[in-house]
Amino acid sequence: MGQSHSQSQTHISVLPNEVVVSILQHLPPQEIKSAVLVCKSLREMGEKPRFWTWAVVTVNTKDDLQKLKRPRLQMVQEIDVTQGSHGGTGVQCNWIKEEGLADLFQVIGEIPTVKRIRGLEFCKGIQDIEPDLVVGVLNSLEELNLCYDFYDEEDFEDMPLRLEAEQLELLFTAVAEKTNLKFLQVSGQDMLKDMDKTDETDEVDEMDQMDEMDTISPELFAAAVSNVEEVILKEHFKEDITSKQFEALYSIIAVEDRPVRKLTCLSFYIDPMGDVDPELLSKAFNRLEEFTTVNCGSGEQWTAILRGLVEGDSRLKKLMVEDINLEVVQNLDQNLVQRAKEKIGDFYTIN
Repeated sequence: MGQSHSQSQTHISVLPNEVVVSILQHLPPQEIKSAVLVCKSLREMGEKPRFWTWAVVTVNTKDDLQKLKRPRLQMVQEIDVTQGSHGGTGVQCNWIKEEGLADLFQVIGEIPTVKRIRGLEFCKGIQDIEPDLVVGVLNSLEELNLCYDFYDEEDFEDMPLRLEAEQLELLFTAVAEKTNLKFLQVSGQDMLKDMDKTDETDEVDEMDQMDEMDTISPELFAAAVSNVEEVILKEHFKEDITSKQFEALYSIIAVEDRPVRKLTCLSFYIDPMGDVDPELLSKAFNRLEEFTTVNCGSGEQWTAILRGLVEGDSRLKKLMVEDINLEVVQNLDQNLVQRAKEKIGDFYTIN
């Protein structure tokens, strides 16, 4: 005579806590959301911050800051302030961009795990925040667009994130020493002291005068920028990065094994390569994995760089010179150019 077997169900409450925690750790985000609704015990265990590190917290209004005080979000890694006028009134949702940055930084200062703030570059008011708090928040991020750019086109949103001199110097000092940053874009920051305060009777070359007025010393600039894996240096409005700062950056890359691997230098005011020694540039660029620039460099400089690429122990995987002067290309050794193309592909576009 056959025997009937019934499967007994074990309620999750009888399982050891460590087993339940192990199960929760392997659940995807949507399942975690469902699990904490099952019962009180699961909700209590599921509230642990380690299960919610994936969450992206949207902050547009002052009330949204309360989200970041929830126990489950005390290890959150990403905050989004890009929503603009989505939901609520326009005034409410623009609060974070117009006046709420100081309040946001105060809250983030208590959550050291925050690595990304989407849309930070579109927020105003960072100059009014206490320098140590600014540095503490920005240096703990993995990605930072430190941009002060304004556009006439409606398709582009202005980026008003500009630091005061003290904030900028403290940030670069911290980044040079130790940073979580993996990506850094610098654009429109005031790297120069106020030119209007200089003695107008001094008869010195304008560019030499600018190089002597760095708010950020070339050595500090180089130490900070080279301590980040991917860097974009970009300027539109004025010479906010000096030739000495560029040269100091190349010098430290050439002689030290720095973390920087990808470097983009875009300047519409000065030649980022200037009069820098060709061999120094070759050593620096060939220590990088990627280098991008626009319409700069002499034939002698590019000859040294390409020779280091094809004949030396180069790390370069990508090189791009956009809008290079045709005459510079024509005066290069075409055999050297071809060998470089065979190694890394096309590396320039013609102006």
